[in-house]
Amino acid sequence: MVRYSYTRVTAKNRRKIQKAFAELLAERGTLKNMTVTDLAEKAEITRGTFYNYYDNLYQVGAELQSEVEKRLFSEYDNLSTASGVKRYIDELFIFLKDQENIYRELLSSNASVDFLRQLENSINKRVLMVLQKNGIKDKNVETELLFTTNGAIAIIRKYYRGEIGLTLDDIRNYLKAKIGLMFDDADSQCWKPGKTEA
Repeated sequence: MVRYSYTRVTAKNRRKIQKAFAELLAERGTLKNMTVTDLAEKAEITRGTFYNYYDNLYQVGAELQSEVEKRLFSEYDNLSTASGVKRYIDELFIFLKDQENIYRELLSSNASVDFLRQLENSINKRVLMVLQKNGIKDKNVETELLFTTNGAIAIIRKYYRGEIGLTLDDIRNYLKAKIGLMFDDADSQCWKPGKTEA
């Protein structure tokens, strides 16, 4: 069970623990090769401080996963417009940028597969839902969406591994432009890079 009250010290310690967790995961590739002692040393805290917040390393990973799910996957369950999808993609990339150091470490390891699969499924689910609500039920569009999101997810992983020269903004703008083409021309105007909503 995660135990803490919300204070500045708590938030600082949790960030230190999460960052050290991500770094160790990237270095070691799996939780099996990590210990609480390793994490405490990397985070420059005591083992006791770690246990003030968590029972084990798996809870740190679960908390990171839970934060992602809460921010990216449940908040946008009732989208109905292309503009809503645009906001969802913008929010997703803002989150990835805000947490760049942690996700650079997490997504550079092999442990990132579940997160990336969730991210891909989240985008596909929400865009398909909005397409269907807007009367677009074309198998070719669905196939194009799958290719687009699969490609974007692969590029995001390459970005975090330092394998490409694109920025998260480049990836976001491409993804929004490709998904925007799946909607009616009139509604697609909101997808142009740099275009803000009225």
